[in-house]
Amino acid sequence: MGINGSKTITISGGDGLGAIDDDHTSESGGSNMNNYVYDGTTYNLAFDYAGLKAAHRTASLFVDPRGNPRAANLTTLVCKKGSSVHFKANEILGAIKAGKIPESMDNDAAAVPAFSIIPLEYLTTAAYWWMFDSSRALTDSEGFQFVESQATQLDPVNVVYKTKELQTSVTAMFDLGHNDVVRCWVGAKGDSSDPTS
Repeated sequence: MGINGSKTITISGGDGLGAIDDDHTSESGGSNMNNYVYDGTTYNLAFDYAGLKAAHRTASLFVDPRGNPRAANLTTLVCKKGSSVHFKANEILGAIKAGKIPESMDNDAAAVPAFSIIPLEYLTTAAYWWMFDSSRALTDSEGFQFVESQATQLDPVNVVYKTKELQTSVTAMFDLGHNDVVRCWVGAKGDSSDPTS
């Protein structure tokens, strides 16, 4: 909350775009960067083995600010708890851990490494899913960030003389945002839609 209880919420990052977008500008002046799950033909793939491989393909195309390759190692999946994505992720993860190709009867090994799953109850869209590189996304320089400028403070207590009611309040100042999410997160709506729709 800001002054007089107001609050400002913005979902855009330093480049004026949301965290997941196909038009993130590159500091190198090169082509725009994309972190929608993309297999080279289709954006926003549903979560299945093909979608998982597309997520790793997308992350392998990430670049640093100078335009040099800097692939992310996707280690963690975020999805709605109890959704089809959550169940499919458990199935795929089981096959990968067993040394099998998910969704296949072949006895070859999986093309992608095992991953962690963070199932969240409060997500409202069951088909949406995200993956991130935990070695980057959980740092102070990349990913979603919480910047505290004033720690939570308990304001002085006011006692109402007539009723003996105790009135108190707390104050905190912080900023929530994201920085360089395009270099450590990928995401998909799970509906194969074009990013511009």
